[in-house]
Amino acid sequence: MEYRKKNHMIFRLNTSNILIYFVFCSLLLTSCMEKKVGFYRQLPYPQSEFIEKLEWTSEPYRYPGSGSDMHWWTWGIDDAIYTVEDDGANFGGKGWYAHVLRVTGIPPNHTVETATDFDTIDFRAHIPNKLLRRYVCGPVAIDSVLYVSIYDYDWDIPSKPLNYDTLYHRIKLFDSWYNLDSTLGYNMGFIDGYSKLGGVAGIIKSVDFGKTWTNIPNETTPRFFEPEFGAPAFLTFGKGNTETPEALDPYVYAISNDGSWATGDNIRLGRVHRDSILQRNAWQFFADAGQNNQPSWSSELKKAKPVFTDIDHTGHPTISYNKVLKRYFLLNYSDVVPHHENASPEEFKKWNYQSELQIYESPNPWGPWYVVHTEMPWGGANHTAYLGQMPSKWFSADGLSGTILFAGDYTNRKPEYYGFMTQSFTLKLKLSK
Repeated sequence: MEYRKKNHMIFRLNTSNILIYFVFCSLLLTSCMEKKVGFYRQLPYPQSEFIEKLEWTSEPYRYPGSGSDMHWWTWGIDDAIYTVEDDGANFGGKGWYAHVLRVTGIPPNHTVETATDFDTIDFRAHIPNKLLRRYVCGPVAIDSVLYVSIYDYDWDIPSKPLNYDTLYHRIKLFDSWYNLDSTLGYNMGFIDGYSKLGGVAGIIKSVDFGKTWTNIPNETTPRFFEPEFGAPAFLTFGKGNTETPEALDPYVYAISNDGSWATGDNIRLGRVHRDSILQRNAWQFFADAGQNNQPSWSSELKKAKPVFTDIDHTGHPTISYNKVLKRYFLLNYSDVVPHHENASPEEFKKWNYQSELQIYESPNPWGPWYVVHTEMPWGGANHTAYLGQMPSKWFSADGLSGTILFAGDYTNRKPEYYGFMTQSFTLKLKLSK
């Protein structure tokens, strides 16, 4: 009897220990899961010693009536933010693959309206004789002139063949899947998700705030930028780029990744005199930081040195300047599952279900870069967010708060984030300014 009691007591003691052990493990697992959301992999850059953290101060907000994505931005001389939009329709307007929106005010007190749906321009009507998926990307306002980049995704992938003669007529339309041969459905979906960069076809120009455009690329227009600089996003220093820091003046700056839209490897930095943006031979690219972090530049893109590298985790990046903090913010996102041409069907099925947000800071637009914030899955369990941007007009007077602009849910999700999305934040500094 005593033996049984003794063993019973031992059993209870062991049970208690086991319960304690499981509670400990549960807490540890919870901690690890929280850590996974913030830092689920080893990042190639150190934590910022200037900014302690970024915290969200609002929920994601979709502007009513908006229904397109990407939202590449610039700050116009008229004090409006102009965003360049891809696929969709806004405010009951035309369903199309290219739009410009005009944004006044500062979130949450902002107003968004359509500047143009490019009703009279079909950028896909005159393309070279190859499989290209043409879109609009990085805008920049220089004084009262607005420029917009026209860029391509390369769909000419030998391992996933598509017929040009039949596809050409569909890729001109918003609905590329119209009358698609069912035997090509998998290839079409794979190539669309892969979105290999094909380069920049040209840069168009408007002198009337987006009403009319010139310099439209056609079949004979030489490719402006190679795929290594295939989707530029421009730096904007104040209204119409009229507040460029003295050390960077009189140039306009842009960054681009390489590879695919969601999972490239590198970011390169280019610059051009503000009066020569349409002249390809006037562009220069960051070649080296040199001594004392004084950069050298090359006119040859092939000699450009990346200013940022994160293999398989570099999507379309954007860059903004916070003039109060004197810091450049690099926003980078990527798909959690890299987009590779040789991806298996199982890997392909996981594309676009989870994305990662990375926010970095640096005292220079060429780095070195330091981690401010990472988030995975960005958008939570039910959404896939992408292409984060930080319009400089939306920074507060002390530089410690602002609002990001982003897109989301273009596939594999309910399209609740497919529109003009904003979310506000605050920054906590580690050091006094």
